[in-house]
Amino acid sequence: MSLQADEKKDKDEKDCLYCKKFETLKEWPESERPEAFIYEEIKYPEKMFHESMTTSKLRQKESGRMVYKRFVKGKSSLNKYQHLMIRDMAYFEALFNEMLNDKKAKVETLEGIKKGREAMRMSLNISPKAKSSEAVLKFWATGKMLKAAHKKNKKKKKKKAKIDPEISERAAVLANLKKQIATAKVNAQRAATIEAQKKIKESK
Repeated sequence: MSLQADEKKDKDEKDCLYCKKFETLKEWPESERPEAFIYEEIKYPEKMFHESMTTSKLRQKESGRMVYKRFVKGKSSLNKYQHLMIRDMAYFEALFNEMLNDKKAKVETLEGIKKGREAMRMSLNISPKAKSSEAVLKFWATGKMLKAAHKKNKKKKKKKAKIDPEISERAAVLANLKKQIATAKVNAQRAATIEAQKKIKESK
């Protein structure tokens, strides 16, 4: 076989495991799936989804829109809005989870999104084996905390007021998170370039 033929074969080889046997979730019996590929009923944080988004399909679409907006379209501003970047990682988790409830979802796409999800989880030391509900809550809660600190810091700069104990405490927490946020940015950008990006764009 020629070198060119070998290169073509490598290019055509799918970078996934289960997709070589199953094309869509409909073909993949739940009894044969690892736990990570089984849909979880999640009580999402308040205000994460509008109250009208009562179906899995609507939540999947909204999650895809938010992920695309933050990590693809707005990737150049991730440094500026780190609190929103962390918060919106919860939507990446939700996108993957809600797709697991869609029989038409492609297994290859799901495997790609799962890789991106694991890269994002590394940012906050969330185990790859943790349930989606646990990861969603951690990303959302951390994002909210960072957002509150961001607002207070902006006010502090505007007023040039004396730093109160609460802001000092939050600043200490933020210092500890600084390294994780830097990693989060790298992992988020990596995740946004996965093959599943097409699916995310379609969902927006």
